Amino acid sequence: MNAKGLIIDNVTETFETKKGSKTLHLLVVLDQSRPPLRNSFDYEMTAEELTKHGATLVDKTVELNIRDMTQNFAGRMRMSGAILKVGA
Repeated sequence: MNAKGLIIDNVTETFETKKGSKTLHLLVVLDQSRPPLRNSFDYEMTAEELTKHGATLVDKTVELNIRDMTQNFAGRMRMSGAILKVGA
């Protein structure tokens, strides 16, 4: 599924697992496709995307290829996939 969205914020979550500490780098995305999602969602960045884009995506429009959708403990949608295109 392809989605177009505006990056609102860049968030880092760190938590403990059985294998040690884990850090996730998340983008908070406001959906701009038609019809748009009612709420914003979190996009989990891969290590390659983090080194390529870092924190420069805030206030930019991106096109995402969504491959996986999950729900975190608070009920917020978390998606992962690939960043296809970065706009202005």
